[in-house]
Amino acid sequence: MRFTEIPSEAFNAPPTPIPQKIVYDWNSLHLTIIEKGFIVIESDEIRVLPSGAEECIPVKSFNSHIRLTKGIALRTKRIGATRWYCTL
Repeated sequence: MRFTEIPSEAFNAPPTPIPQKIVYDWNSLHLTIIEKGFIVIESDEIRVLPSGAEECIPVKSFNSHIRLTKGIALRTKRIGATRWYCTL
């Protein structure tokens, strides 16, 4: 692209915000479990599986992270409509 091909309004236009995703810090959450012995995750991000079972997306993601990167099992138990108990 040549400099002359840039429209004049581009030089005075405000910058376009760059979309960002919120990324969870699973490693910090893992350290919290090590320190406290457990954590409680509360989230309303719940999806229904074809079998009819419900799963919490952040709990599922955290479980996958712990199993794949740390090689240990995360034990979870639903303790409320939107609360999960997690321990190692």
